[in-house]
Formats: sequence, C-alpha cells, structure tokens
Amino acid sequence: MRVRENRLGQGGSAKSGGSEKFMHHGAYGERLGRSFGLNHPPVLQAETQQGVRLAVTELQIGRAGYGITGPMGVEDAYLICLNLLGQTTHELWYDGRSVCSGAYAAGSVYVIDLRCDPVTYIGDPLHSLYFYLPREALREASACPGAGGAADLATAPGKCFQDAIITSIGHTLLPIFGSQGGAHQKLVEHLLQGLCAYMAAEYGGSRKSAPVTRGALAPWQQRMAMQMMRERIFEGVSVSELAEACRISVGALIRGFKKGTGLSPHQWLLSRRLELALDLMADPDASLADIACNVGFSDQSHLSRVFTQKMGVTPRVWRKSLANDGRAMA
Repeated sequence: MRVRENRLGQGGSAKSGGSEKFMHHGAYGERLGRSFGLNHPPVLQAETQQGVRLAVTELQIGRAGYGITGPMGVEDAYLICLNLLGQTTHELWYDGRSVCSGAYAAGSVYVIDLRCDPVTYIGDPLHSLYFYLPREALREASACPGAGGAADLATAPGKCFQDAIITSIGHTLLPIFGSQGGAHQKLVEHLLQGLCAYMAAEYGGSRKSAPVTRGALAPWQQRMAMQMMRERIFEGVSVSELAEACRISVGALIRGFKKGTGLSPHQWLLSRRLELALDLMADPDASLADIACNVGFSDQSHLSRVFTQKMGVTPRVWRKSLANDGRAMA
C-alpha cells in the first residue's frame, strides 16, 4: 500500500486427558491451534501444586508451504517445541524482527518466548508438540531444593538443540493424546510437572539482553514505534508522529527501524495486519472484503496482493486448503 501524506497504512474435538474443567486461555489447545490454522488440536493439561496451568498441544500440518503463522498471543510464558518432523525452511520472529532462520532436524527442541509476540514461518509438513510453561510455574519449580533461582530460560531465541529427557517425555505423552477419558491424567500431571522442574533446573537463568544492532533504534524507541502502530493498526499512524514520539527525524526513524527489524515501519505494519487477517480467515463464513476492512487494508484487492506476496498463494487458495485439511482431520 502507498503511504499517503506520510501516513502508514491509511486504508478506506480436543482431547484433554479428562481435563474438561480447565477453561484458561493461554497459548495451548484451541487458541494455539488457531495460530496454525488448525481446529480442535489435541491437548493435555495439568496444574502445578499451586494451581498454575501446564499444557502440551499436538500440532500437525500435512502439507508443505503453510507460510506464516497467526499471532500466538503475548503473555508471560514459554512454549517448548519438540519437533517430531524436520523442517528445511523455518524462521522465527520476535516483535516483528527475525531472530532465527534455517533448518532443523527431527527430534530437535527450541524455546519460544511468548513475551516477544512470536510468529513463525513453516515451509514443510509439521508435526510438533508444544509444551506450555508459564514463568509463574518456573518460579514455583525454582523454589524447590536443587533448582535454579530464575524464572527465565537461558536459551538463544529459536536455537535448536537436542535433549533426550524432553524427547522422552514427548514420546511418552504421544499415545495419550488418542486415549479416551482421564485414565492417564495422573501420568500427564507427573510428566508435565516433571518437565517444568527439569527446564527450571537445566535451563533456568537470567534472561540475556538482546545485542544492540549498530545504527538501529534504541530499544525504547523501537518499542514505542511498535506500540503506536499496534494501537492504531486500523486507521494508521504517520511516520512523522512515530519520529516525534521517538525524538528523532523521520529519516532516522525509518533507517533505524529497518536496521533493527529488517522491515520498514510500513512493511512491519502490513505484517501485523496480515497476522490479524490470517486469524479471521479461519472463519469460513467471513468474507475477504469484510476481513480486509476489519484489519485496515484499503480493500479486498489490497489484502489479496499483500497476502499473495507473503504467503505465496492467494487468500482463496489458502482458505480452500485449510478447509480440505479440516475435512481430512474429521
């Protein structure tokens, strides 16, 4: 979309191991499934001794070329991803900035920090387990004798590693996803609580500050610009307003933002709008014209152009494949 008058984006059945009682809405189960365009992914849930939610969700995408996931939600928690299939093309973004790109092998593990508004690109068929660990649960586990004292996980963003214990826990849980009722709920609780304690003891540590990129905006400036664009994602915000809030010139704002995120402010805003559109497109009854209007694109044609450029297929083809996947899972 063109920037007019220096204005950005101005546009005209889950199984739960007997845990049906759980009604929380963290990044697991149905909510996490929506980020990947999946309905009713199987999920197992438990609680810590102090009642903090733990969960593991099994996600499967049987086709290649899925593209960018929808937003997973920003919260004070981690996702531990156990990759049951390898990926030749994978990328992870934090707050609109690419932090990890490359291939990973089957059996590898990586950590996603949900505080950083994560989005991933998936190029190959996917089969993974996503363990949901709130930092509150890690703090509780860290208070146990012999555990570390921090609620952060000291792992590099998106960096894959091998861990036999995480892999063993995942493979032990896999058959339980297909079981009926809550016969294995005690085992699920034991394994998820054990994983939480293990992560706190083995990977707990102080959160490392991201290195400052030379020529990029200061962290507070980048956060300010992103916050303003999020808050006005529908009507748009001018580059001059962003620059004034960050106390720099328009040129310095554009150069610094792109240096730090790899995207211009305009491109970053379009990516956030596309994330919202992907979430809405999971509803087969929502028209593309309405979706385009609701997320800030000028019209359906504009949405289609941006979508095709980013995803490699048109919105209609993407929705058709999503519907076919849903029928195949039924």
